Amino acid sequence: MRVVVLVTALVALTGCANSSGVFQTGPDTYQISTRATWELGGRAGAKRMALEEATRHCGAKRKTLTVLNTSEAYGHFEGGTVDLVFACQ
Repeated sequence: MRVVVLVTALVALTGCANSSGVFQTGPDTYQISTRATWELGGRAGAKRMALEEATRHCGAKRKTLTVLNTSEAYGHFEGGTVDLVFACQ
């Protein structure tokens, strides 16, 4: 019974956060957009997810993450959103 409750909770929370994934916008320049509901930290949770994914992306290239621009928003129904533009140098 505990396993069923745990799996159900994990599946429910998975829908509460999402990411566009990293996409290239120019030479060595990338962008990622993330969203997290208040249960997963809202803007702070979305920013954490974006920075973690950007760091992994640059790390895989053995380069350092440089944040070029970030914009954040919060809405009651969509939660916190973050658009992060970064370079791997």
